[in-house]
Amino acid sequence: MPSLQIRDLPEALHRLLQHRAQAHKRSLSQQALADLEAIAGGDPRERRRQVLDRIAQRRPSSRSLSAALIGELAPEHLIRADRER
Repeated sequence: MPSLQIRDLPEALHRLLQHRAQAHKRSLSQQALADLEAIAGGDPRERRRQVLDRIAQRRPSSRSLSAALIGELAPEHLIRADRER
């Protein structure tokens, strides 16, 4: 797994990160990862699910398709929905 080392971290930022880690009952590394993930856009699966939900809101008929794309429907349901279009 890749790692990241941050050099010359300002003392104030280090204290802030330590405070956030204690408040969330995490280690300093866990808190840094959580903050980086939040800034970078979060979990890719969750972002995909959000995009599919937005698409489904624009096109009501695509709601069943978006559910299938995130694994909530079996392939036979997807095929049936496609044939019924």
